[in-house]
Amino acid sequence: MGKLIDSQNSFTLNNSVSAATMRNWERLNTKNKKERCSARANKRMSDKCIIPKESFDATANIPKVEKLVNDIQIAGYSIDDVIFSLGINLLSKTQISDSNLSYLKTEYDLKIIDKLQRIELPKESDLLGLIYQCLQTEGEKNIKGSYYTPKKVVQSMVADIKLKLTDKILDPCCGSLVFILNIPNIKPEQIFGSDIDPIAVMISKINYFIKFPQTGKKPKIYEADFLELPNLLNVRSDNFQQDINENNFDYIITNPPWGGISTANHFASSDILSDEIFSLFLVKSFKHLKNNGKMRFLLPCSILNVKTHQDIRKYLLEKTDLKEIKLHHGSFSGVMTQYISIETNKNDRNAKTFTISKNSKKCEIDKKSLNAENYFVISVIDNTDKEIIDKVLAKKKYDLSNAVWALGIVTGNNKGKLFDKPKANFEPIYTGKEIAPFKLKKAKKYIRYDRNNFQQVAKDEIYRADKKLVYKFISKNLVFSIDNSGQLFLNSANILIPQIPNMSINSVAAFLNSELYQYLYQKMFGEIKILKSSLAALPFINITPEQDNEISKKVENILQSKQDDYSDLQRYIYNLFEIDDQQINHIKSELYGNTN
Repeated sequence: MGKLIDSQNSFTLNNSVSAATMRNWERLNTKNKKERCSARANKRMSDKCIIPKESFDATANIPKVEKLVNDIQIAGYSIDDVIFSLGINLLSKTQISDSNLSYLKTEYDLKIIDKLQRIELPKESDLLGLIYQCLQTEGEKNIKGSYYTPKKVVQSMVADIKLKLTDKILDPCCGSLVFILNIPNIKPEQIFGSDIDPIAVMISKINYFIKFPQTGKKPKIYEADFLELPNLLNVRSDNFQQDINENNFDYIITNPPWGGISTANHFASSDILSDEIFSLFLVKSFKHLKNNGKMRFLLPCSILNVKTHQDIRKYLLEKTDLKEIKLHHGSFSGVMTQYISIETNKNDRNAKTFTISKNSKKCEIDKKSLNAENYFVISVIDNTDKEIIDKVLAKKKYDLSNAVWALGIVTGNNKGKLFDKPKANFEPIYTGKEIAPFKLKKAKKYIRYDRNNFQQVAKDEIYRADKKLVYKFISKNLVFSIDNSGQLFLNSANILIPQIPNMSINSVAAFLNSELYQYLYQKMFGEIKILKSSLAALPFINITPEQDNEISKKVENILQSKQDDYSDLQRYIYNLFEIDDQQINHIKSELYGNTN
């Protein structure tokens, strides 16, 4: 078979940056574009390798794997030879049959590296998957959407499955096959899988034989794109069509690629207008469920509330028997977004409600309460959350939809245009790091303000406004500073000039920096980025000039002092919305954990 080639792993500058960025680089005569792209916050070009520490069974094995990976990189071995050699090493510790070992060696005509075949390896349930993740760059993983699922999450999604002997289970994005192999009492003949990554498929087959070394069943695991439609140009010589594409299953469980958009030859669905890859995987997988079959997917939390994903929410609510959405803690190494798992079934009758689970709390949601008017947004709330949000929304009079918004300066070359010390005709420029509640920290960079020399720049009158708000947008928390001296900001900060009747900028900042609004943002939108569309939808109430003056004075006291205790202001905001002590304690518990 020779070297394994991963078709997903090729990319160019043109598919790594926007057309607008490329045009700006040409306008500014930018050189070394690939290096520039690597230096930007562009994961598709990142050559960093990340150790997925959350996926280890034993933390004591982390330094052992780090050393092994470092030795492999220094030796310059090819990844496929490395994985195959380590796989043969692991299989030598089992009672694998001669026929199964021969099958693998025939299937993968790869070099066996003697040193790797003989070394002592740490005991991990998915050692090959871990090492493969460590050897891939962040750019490679980002292009593929190849972030393997932490073991705790895998087990939480499969531990309760009770299989009948006749059940068949598919993972259409199987990675190293960890979902299926962690199902209790799984049998070889029940396992079906596919993945577009040939090395992942090889790992799956090796893991299959590690678990079933004496089985007489050859693995039904295929290197294939589950979404690709069969045609005359991609006729296959294997049994993928019969085993996967023409079959129906009792369970389909997977973590599909996140963030990609389908190409023209992919499975098309009239239900999915966004062409989001994970949405297409979900729809096609559902079509391959047997009646009364169950499907479990791990997905980014953004699927619940981002407008782009309203199509898949509508599909789940109207075409499937959605049973449960479960929130998981943390995130993957190299991935910012939080994640959820969903369970949906295929039945003749769909239930009218579904459950949202977070920690030990469960909340029933009426599907009819989610409609096109609010883009089928699913809020992860319990009954107390609902009471608080309803109370706030009942008082809503205004929002930020009429505000002036702007992005900070995109220089096109921070290294060449920013300096640590002031120079003649230079001025301070602030980044997201210097944004704190209400007031800016001291600027650490200086720039010459030449609008023609920047890649992207907002209107001068916005930067030089008498008073404006600036905020971090890569943040879990709402953090707004007030700028009343016409300062400049880099694009790690966004700018907002609110237009709310009877409300000064000081007062708007007080609301946006409050615990109540942090809680509202978390519950209503669930984002870990501070998005303009979400901020614009936050509810603001009608306040009197006297109330505005009172809030503004409290903010001025904060600006003029070094105090970080805003408890008096927090209480004032709570009182305006008539939030009682019990509800305040609930909000604090949601934001900071148990406060008792």
